[in-house]
Amino acid sequence: MYVAPDSTGGRFTHCLRALTLALVLLAASPFPASSAEGSETNGERLVRFFVDEFHPETMSMIIENEPEDDGLVREMFLDVTGCDIGGVRIDSLKLRAVGVSFTPPSEWEREPPDIREILNVHAFARITESDLNKNLLEKQFGDDDEWHNLQVRISPDGIYARGNYHVRVLFTLDILIEIFSKFKIVDMQQVWLDDYTLRVNRVDVPGFITDKAISQIQPLLDLGKFVFPLRLSSIVFEQGSMTIASRVIPEPFEGIVYEYTRDAEDVE
Repeated sequence: MYVAPDSTGGRFTHCLRALTLALVLLAASPFPASSAEGSETNGERLVRFFVDEFHPETMSMIIENEPEDDGLVREMFLDVTGCDIGGVRIDSLKLRAVGVSFTPPSEWEREPPDIREILNVHAFARITESDLNKNLLEKQFGDDDEWHNLQVRISPDGIYARGNYHVRVLFTLDILIEIFSKFKIVDMQQVWLDDYTLRVNRVDVPGFITDKAISQIQPLLDLGKFVFPLRLSSIVFEQGSMTIASRVIPEPFEGIVYEYTRDAEDVE
């Protein structure tokens, strides 16, 4: 269900948890047939772009101004639920950006909007243990060597991960590896295992094998190809989840509000 903008300001749909924003896969056209071609505002077209880009379950977009002829939006806030970034579902993510220069709206019929320049952007994301496990269990690493049965637990102390590593050297080994680790932010856009200790059961394994095994699951999360140039600075562990955020936590503001909710029939 797509809801027309509320330009009175200040009203928008909050996600299930406070300070959330996320993105998830969406099928087919996100807008109903009643939104006739040519009748959309530039803001509605921008919502269409973000729905196609993020595939959200729900999304709120607040903009200070409708995109101008040159594509400038002075300030914007996005609040989306269920984002999939690099195969990892982000339970909640929110963004606030200042001075966003998109390509001119006159070009959007030929090519989707693209961000040419942005003065500043702040972000907050929450990742759950269950979503991280689902991603890890579905992954295959390497051509000859392979992780399987991966599991992760997140607590305020960090993470505990275990998995079987199938390696072929002179003979085949199936190694149970347990990892106790923190996370670190690399290049302000990637989340890596850091300060980890390993426990290997049943067999004495050379260090180069375990180092290679860990290198194949790094990074756990990569935002380098995200549509916004995010700059992350902190990771906080909670029971069953973790949050990553920029130095400033993004907050909504009063402006032109667009809301989107994925219809039940669009769920695959």
